[in-house]
Amino acid sequence: MHHQVAFYDAADGFLESALPYLQAGLEASEPILVALGPAKTALVRAALGADAASVDFADVEVFGRNPARLLPAWQDFVDRHPPGRPLRGLGEPIWPGRSTAAVDECERHEALLNVGLAPEPPPRLSLLCFYDRTALDEDMLEAASRSHPHTYSAGTTAPNPEWDDHSPEPFAGNLSRVPFDARRLEFDRETLNALRAAVGVEAAEAGLPDDRAADFVLAASEIAANSVIHGGGTGSAAIWREPAALLLEVCDEGRIADPLAGRVRPSPLRERGRGLWVANQLCDLLQVRSGPSGTRARLRMDLAV
Repeated sequence: MHHQVAFYDAADGFLESALPYLQAGLEASEPILVALGPAKTALVRAALGADAASVDFADVEVFGRNPARLLPAWQDFVDRHPPGRPLRGLGEPIWPGRSTAAVDECERHEALLNVGLAPEPPPRLSLLCFYDRTALDEDMLEAASRSHPHTYSAGTTAPNPEWDDHSPEPFAGNLSRVPFDARRLEFDRETLNALRAAVGVEAAEAGLPDDRAADFVLAASEIAANSVIHGGGTGSAAIWREPAALLLEVCDEGRIADPLAGRVRPSPLRERGRGLWVANQLCDLLQVRSGPSGTRARLRMDLAV
């Protein structure tokens, strides 16, 4: 993968880099996927005119609400086309209004793209990621500089001297403290049903619609089952509500080694190891921190979507 970053200051600056990039792909008859929010998508469609019919568009603010879904979406785009065919993608993974937690996971995603989609030489996929200098803070912009091997501006790509080529550690770092008034439970194989029931009660009391409540319970069940199977047979859970979301954190003594765990679609023949993937597909955010002291997995389901 040829992973590039472009920084812009306004809509005109965005189009100044986006249009040459897309037009080069159209001239080369490359399949193109544009993953932007509705406003930017409208700008691109209008600027391309009739050529927009030759481009695939996806609403990143929907499918990329959970940042862990971004990498598999790009992988699916690659897998839909014959091996060896050059492909082109354009996206904007961080937009104004993203929560601090979601931004953190987006930054981890950007670094993981260099591992998850990099293996084949020469690179099949050219991916250009946009960042708005007027709407994002300096920390976000600096993180974007470190995670992209190349820069792009108005038709020109160049090596990025700011790129940090060390292997990413997606599960390193800390999470914020669990509130002191969170509901806490211990569980093992025999008490998984009790945990599921408790999560269901909390989801209903929080006002989650029935389908999203069921998704949250299933995600919680998958993560807790992971603890039983891989984390020493037992675990602890905490459930609490924030003004806009219901959260569940599961802790155990296990450690996750695969940096792409939960971000690569598992084989249909695989019987185990699907818990993180399932939780990522069901919840609005999954944060995992894992190390010598154990693993913490935090699920978030927004109360309003």
